[in-house]
This record gives sequence, structure tokens and C-alpha cells, in this order.
Amino acid sequence: MAGQGQGNNRLLMQGLTYAGALPFIAGALSHVIGFGDVNAANLTCYWAFTILMFMAGTLWGIQVVAPQRVAPNLFIASNAVVLGTCAALWFVPFNEAALLFALGFGVLWWLDKQAVRAGATDATYGTMRSRVTGIVVACLVVLAVVPMGALG
Repeated sequence: MAGQGQGNNRLLMQGLTYAGALPFIAGALSHVIGFGDVNAANLTCYWAFTILMFMAGTLWGIQVVAPQRVAPNLFIASNAVVLGTCAALWFVPFNEAALLFALGFGVLWWLDKQAVRAGATDATYGTMRSRVTGIVVACLVVLAVVPMGALG
């Protein structure tokens, strides 16, 4: 029975992770068709910050659970990403902030890859993170480089 519970937890984790990418897709689509004006891009950037904080917390969890497998840089780097992107929300236009968020997701993805290589998380988690990070980064790049309403 323990195996079945773990399988259910994995399905729930995967479902929630992919569902977390839906607001990025909706935000990028709204931006390119011009729906919601600049608010769609701003909301997407706030969602990006929320998810970046969550992902940084995930890295903290990996560090706490498997400190012997991963270097303490997970704590430091995840904090740096969150603080840097918080500044992006306050001080730069949304298109530049979206690029900074994309960079932040890239850094967190790279840190997750280090945890997978060290055996602190499994390859299935790493594969899922790679796929979702690709979706998220693509959506953020669209916000950053495609003019608002380009398809509208």
C-alpha cells in the first residue's frame, strides 16, 4: 500500500506542477492577443515571482532533507534568485522583469539539476522540472519580446 500512496503523491505533484504553468500560458496568450492590456503581463510577472519563491523553498527542502548530498549553495543561490526577482518587480518594466524571471527560473532549474545529479531527488522529478521550466521560460520570453497585442 505504501507504493500506491507514493504513486498517488507523484501524480498529484505532477498535476499541480503542470497546473502551475497554466497561468504562464494564459498570461503569454493574453499578452500577444492584447487581452487585459498591460495587466495580463503584470499579473503573469507576479505569478512568476510567486512560483519562484515556491521553487526556492523546494530547494531549501531538498537541502534540509539531504544536506549530505547537496552543497549549501542551494540556500544561498535560491535566496539570491528571490531577492533579485523581487527587485525586478519594483524597479523595471514588465518586459524586462519577465526576462529576469526567465533567468531566475533557469538558475533554479540548474540548481535542481545539481540536486538530481547528487541523488537528492530522482530523475523523474528532474525531467518534470525541465519540461515545466521550458514552458515557463518560453512564456516569459514571449512577454518580454513580443509586442502587446501583436496577434490581436
